Amino acid sequence: MRDGPKSIAKSDWLMDTGTMTAAEKPEEDYKFPSSRGVLSAEEIEALLRPKPQQTALADELATPKVIEPKQPENFDLQTANVTPAQERRAYKLAARLAMALGSGTGVKAAITVSECAEIPRTDLAGLLQGKSSAVACIGPSETDIRALVCLPPVLADAIIARACGARGSAGRLGDGWTLSAIDCALLEQLLVPFGMAIHETYQLQAIETDVAYVSSLIPVTQVQVSEYAVEAAGLHSELALIEGEAPSDQPDASTEPAALTSPDVTAVLTARLASLTVPLSRITQLKAGSTLLLGLPADQPVELLSGGRDGNVAFEGRMGRKGKKVALQVTKRIGAFKG
Repeated sequence: MRDGPKSIAKSDWLMDTGTMTAAEKPEEDYKFPSSRGVLSAEEIEALLRPKPQQTALADELATPKVIEPKQPENFDLQTANVTPAQERRAYKLAARLAMALGSGTGVKAAITVSECAEIPRTDLAGLLQGKSSAVACIGPSETDIRALVCLPPVLADAIIARACGARGSAGRLGDGWTLSAIDCALLEQLLVPFGMAIHETYQLQAIETDVAYVSSLIPVTQVQVSEYAVEAAGLHSELALIEGEAPSDQPDASTEPAALTSPDVTAVLTARLASLTVPLSRITQLKAGSTLLLGLPADQPVELLSGGRDGNVAFEGRMGRKGKKVALQVTKRIGAFKG
């Protein structure tokens, strides 16, 4: 017959596991082995005590500084220092350029302002590199360039295609495509209205393709750049206008002609009555120095002669009085007389 589990008394179980020894000697229960023996009760208490934090050693807690959030610096707006007057001029030029583009090239496009900025002229070459295929140089003379109109390849190709009778593109766009001498000569004829669009005293002087060359033509240190979006049927492009200094719309005082002045002169006019009825008694009684008061009907016209008594009739008028003087009021001009 199989033996069941061996029953062990409680006292025997304590003796086997060694628990009885710990229970019999409670004063030695705290002792732990170490390299030098066992730890004392004070050492164990010191090990179990919470370690003080470093901030608790300070007399006063430092007040945390309030850090204001800083907006991230936007490098795109560093050069966009544009005055309201410059913005108004940019919008005015957008309308003028749209009319000039339509009248000169036949491309009816809507031109709207995209961005305005003022940048150093030294950065102009890097800004235009790879973006402009044709640059229209505009100014009062060939040696005085005041503005540049930069055409990207898409817009220049569309203008040339329109002039040649094609629709859309001429099909020549691609890597390494540049304008030929014939293309530049054609654009020089088509973009003539751009000069007057920028200022009434400006003219289109040349069409250039060398960006580094045209960047050095404007004799200033800061240039104003206005970028425009050009939208038409089948055309989505851009246009840039660069001005060294915005011209004033007011006429220059140094070039304005002086007002014409003339000395005061006395004009002698001869008035001839068409008809006059006077009693004969008044005429026979006249003496040298006498004054004859004439009463004229309101509807009786007075003729003014140009050139004395024998001159041609120039005007018709009415005789009256203005203050203490006799006055003539002109009511009609006769013939083709020019005063």
